[in-house]
Amino acid sequence: MARSLLCLALLAGATSPAGCSSGDDHQVAVDAVRQAASGGRPATCPVGFDVPGALRTAGVDRPVTPDAVDVEVSRTSTPAADPIAAQQNGMSALDAAAGAYLECGYQVGGQALTVRLVATRAKGAMALLAPQLQRDARLAVDDLRAFLDTKPGPGEVKVVGGSVAVGGLAATGGDAALMVSSEAPEVRDDALHTVAGALLGQVRF
Repeated sequence: MARSLLCLALLAGATSPAGCSSGDDHQVAVDAVRQAASGGRPATCPVGFDVPGALRTAGVDRPVTPDAVDVEVSRTSTPAADPIAAQQNGMSALDAAAGAYLECGYQVGGQALTVRLVATRAKGAMALLAPQLQRDARLAVDDLRAFLDTKPGPGEVKVVGGSVAVGGLAATGGDAALMVSSEAPEVRDDALHTVAGALLGQVRF
């Protein structure tokens, strides 16, 4: 997972969005996400996403095959007091935020669909996804900054560049965010928004 000092700096200057309530008061426990990301790479996605079910909510009926899984957890249990300064001194962004990262890959009709979940013990979960978002959605820095200025709140989903959806999650003990990147032509734009919303609702820790 790429991590960027620039993106933490961008998020530090971003404004908080209004209207963050989704009507679902479920909260993700950051400690539980950290536990799921500990102990090495699992054989299957520790989130247990029902991707075929999520696709059906958007009217997409394609074969789904699980693909690669990756997990990472910070070596730190407490976030740095100044994450940007900590990174300038050599600490990774994940360690600076005391975060956990889970990546679950799937093949949808032979095309990649990747779901990434980040949970941190400090504000900044969305920032850890920002470098990957910038690459997958092919965003310029100014466009990335504009997105972070209006990033989705808990229960909200935004589609960026047609092929990437980002959603916020209410979290206890910190912050959490989800990103879905799709190379499947049937899962773009509005369909991707629907699928990402369904996957967001499946996150239970």
